[in-house]
Amino acid sequence: MPGKKAAVPGRRSGGGIGRFWLLPAAASGCSGGGIGRLRLRPAIPGGRGKRQSSAPAAAAAPSLPDDALVDILSRVPARSLCRFKCVSKAWRDLIADRLRCTNLPQTLAGFFLNDIRNNGGGVGEHRVVGHLVDTLGRFTPLASISFLGKQPGIEEFSLFHSCNGLLLFGHKRHGDKYDSLGYIVCNPATEQWVAVPNSGWKPFSLSGLEEIEDPASYTEPNSRFTYLIFDPAVSSHFQLVEFQMWMENVQYVEEVQIYSSQTGVWRWCNGPDECGFEEDEGISFFTGSALVNGMLHLGATRFATHEELIIAVDGQGRECWFISGPEKRADVAFVGQSQGCLHYMTQHRDSTSEMTALSIWVLQDYDAEEWVLKHSVTFLQLFGRTNCDVEFDYKVVAIHPDRNLIFFVQRWDLKLKSYDMDTKEVCVVRTLGIYCDICPYVPYFPESSALAYKH
Repeated sequence: MPGKKAAVPGRRSGGGIGRFWLLPAAASGCSGGGIGRLRLRPAIPGGRGKRQSSAPAAAAAPSLPDDALVDILSRVPARSLCRFKCVSKAWRDLIADRLRCTNLPQTLAGFFLNDIRNNGGGVGEHRVVGHLVDTLGRFTPLASISFLGKQPGIEEFSLFHSCNGLLLFGHKRHGDKYDSLGYIVCNPATEQWVAVPNSGWKPFSLSGLEEIEDPASYTEPNSRFTYLIFDPAVSSHFQLVEFQMWMENVQYVEEVQIYSSQTGVWRWCNGPDECGFEEDEGISFFTGSALVNGMLHLGATRFATHEELIIAVDGQGRECWFISGPEKRADVAFVGQSQGCLHYMTQHRDSTSEMTALSIWVLQDYDAEEWVLKHSVTFLQLFGRTNCDVEFDYKVVAIHPDRNLIFFVQRWDLKLKSYDMDTKEVCVVRTLGIYCDICPYVPYFPESSALAYKH
């Protein structure tokens, strides 16, 4: 018919609500598109000038079963999945469906707050309630740990660490001053949990030093820091890495113990030497951690040379190495993982020795230890102050796993804030009101055989 436009290959006419197109990569303008590579493109709801129907919501893709669509969506990045929620209500509901989302990639849902106030969720003033705040600062019922307070055998517990949807808690008897009962590992999304026994460590008491001939020579560990390793892409089992420290003016690693949910036992590393520690090396336990390439990464310092490093430890305690930091003399502020890469944040001094800026580095080539400066921002822009220190004024709590977005707590007014590296925008997420530890949370919906109990 004269004047009729030819149809565009790969497109469907009359793109209604919830429809989509699957285009070969070459047709959609992607380079290197080989046979079988597809690109998902949601249709634009409605036509120009047409009023939307008031009919009941249709299926997300009327021409395709929901199970097939979920299988397609499970292969796209989490960031794209978040965008697809905006296609229509049907798409949003399908992606948020708890029965189907076990197969879909997840991203940062928010933060669990280690709130020590008694808010009806447990016994005693130090019982963790575990509020979940989303990335917009709203309390959300997406996941909760309040069910732990109702389980027999669980007494007092406090939030330590999170990793890929699992949370790690210290567990103690009422009145004890250390985690005498060991640990609890919990999945808030499935309400599964398991108790992990104490490794045998206990803090020495000052009175016990009276029996030692030379108290100054006493070097047994007097504190510990424990981390959770969980990589569901590799195994349904988890590991705990417990660093036992001697803390004086600096923190020295004395012993390392490893727990595996597969074996159910703790294993000693043969002292710091087996894990690669030297006498002049210490770990920065308050600057975050990252699970990259199956290895736990933490900030470290070589005191003799004032060199900042990153230590990588595997969940078996058999592999350990150091990665040189991007700058030899810079104070580490945070270690994290984003978009599959290790990230390292440092703070900088000016000529007057004041801390004035934050730099974000990314390890672009892991094997070659090639660091690239990703972004820099002044403290004046972040905090409205020219001089800030990570130890006293602020704390970086997370970097978004799929976006160029960092989250930090401003200590003087207890505000949780975000900074977008792309737009350079600073936003207040929420005023916390009290000082509390914060654990980022990425939901994990499949049930795990490693977690023996279910609420």
